[in-house]
Amino acid sequence: MSTNAPRRAGGRTLIDIAPDQLVWVLLARESTDREAQIGNQLVDLRARVAAIGGRIDREVPENAVSAFKRQRVELPDGTYGYRVIRPEWEKILTALRRGECNALMVPDIDRAMRDPRTLEDLIDTVEFYGVYVASLTGNIDLTTDAGISAARTLVNQRNQESRNTSRRVIDGQRHAAMKGANHGGRMRPFGWRKDRIRLNKREAAYIRKELPRILSGVTPVVLAREWNERGIPTVTGVRWRSQTIRHMYLRPRMCGKVLYRGEVLYREDGQPARGKWEPIMTDEEYDQIVALWGRSDDAPPSRLGAIGRGMRTTYLLSPFLRCGKCNARMLGTRQRTHGTLKEFYLCAGKGNGGCGGIRRVAEPINQYIKALVIAEQQKVQFKEIEDLPPWPRTKELTDLQARIADTMKQYEKGNISAERYWPSLARMEADEATLKGELRQYEKRQQRRTQAVVNLAEQWDQPDFTMDQKQAAIAQTLSAIIVKPSGRGVRFSPDQIVPIFRDSDSVV
Repeated sequence: MSTNAPRRAGGRTLIDIAPDQLVWVLLARESTDREAQIGNQLVDLRARVAAIGGRIDREVPENAVSAFKRQRVELPDGTYGYRVIRPEWEKILTALRRGECNALMVPDIDRAMRDPRTLEDLIDTVEFYGVYVASLTGNIDLTTDAGISAARTLVNQRNQESRNTSRRVIDGQRHAAMKGANHGGRMRPFGWRKDRIRLNKREAAYIRKELPRILSGVTPVVLAREWNERGIPTVTGVRWRSQTIRHMYLRPRMCGKVLYRGEVLYREDGQPARGKWEPIMTDEEYDQIVALWGRSDDAPPSRLGAIGRGMRTTYLLSPFLRCGKCNARMLGTRQRTHGTLKEFYLCAGKGNGGCGGIRRVAEPINQYIKALVIAEQQKVQFKEIEDLPPWPRTKELTDLQARIADTMKQYEKGNISAERYWPSLARMEADEATLKGELRQYEKRQQRRTQAVVNLAEQWDQPDFTMDQKQAAIAQTLSAIIVKPSGRGVRFSPDQIVPIFRDSDSVV
């Protein structure tokens, strides 16, 4: 079927469709899950259509679908915008434009839409496709300029009401979070019981047991593999993934801090808001985890910079070794020699960025570096490492957070207009994020200066002392290892190895 071609005259869209020729699509919508209300709406819509005439082609129930909330979507030009996502509504417009239906019945304009952009799409459908639109309340007349103007006013009013409701809900959530109330999805967080306040002692023990190993270099990848092998269940029953482990340990909830809209919430005195739940870590332990596993925008992209939390490697020294002839990174490999499978370190060929001129058996180099690192870290244990001075911008960050809290308070009292408040808050929060990033980098530097593996000689050969921990221990002492060339058949000698110590001024 096809719709009649619309014609405009005297500020009106002329639609000439006989009542018995109307083919209806019925729309019933509720923002929350109200199955019974949807059914009631459809009953009333059918009765209204029976009074007008025509036949019903389809009924579209939009249950628990918001006509106001927008979502981030990719636009045709590759940028991103925010749109109200209503798949069923888009299907209705498609059916009307294709001529599959030529009439739309809705309960009311505020039930059908809350977004002005949605209304404009419907107005275009009426004016360019000659679609007949009606409602139970009779307040929709999109065929006249006056009716369109009234519809726009009503939708704008409903949109403002939704914005007011949204603002009150957000303010209520923030105040509840400030008081330490629980919030989140339907699944409880790992480490807590269903009430999200009391600890699940078994799960909390798993988390706490791994803290010393994490601080000595164990990565999320290793923990995920080990927890899966041990059969430790997740909350949902799926397998552990490295990202799941990492996100779990980096949640501020772990040390009792309240997270609100992606950021730690601070009280008026500049101190973080505390939740009512039992924490699993102390603030100091959590800060150490963040310093090790937290993301950094200016982290070095090299393999060496990712020691302990980046590229997986099978060979102990492959992230550190450099060729003494061409300065290229050396790779680990296994080759069979005289019937025995041995590990070697070699410089890649010329086609892969190296010279291919050095090849060494791995075992003696591994043992030499192991002894060197253990000896150096034993020295560290017998001397006090000078701490870095306090971060010089601490007061600046504290003052900024106090200003943010004060500005929020003034806005809530009505002393600051929304036009001034929101742009100012955005600027201050951007400055706060920059300062926090600098603070995390400073804490990482302090962590690297003070962190050492206790009793490294005893732990090195233990089964639970992972490759990540060994490489992290090496990275605390050495930044690179240069393998010098030697003649064919020459046995291993420490003179062939040039370790570059982390405190050295040498640059590789």
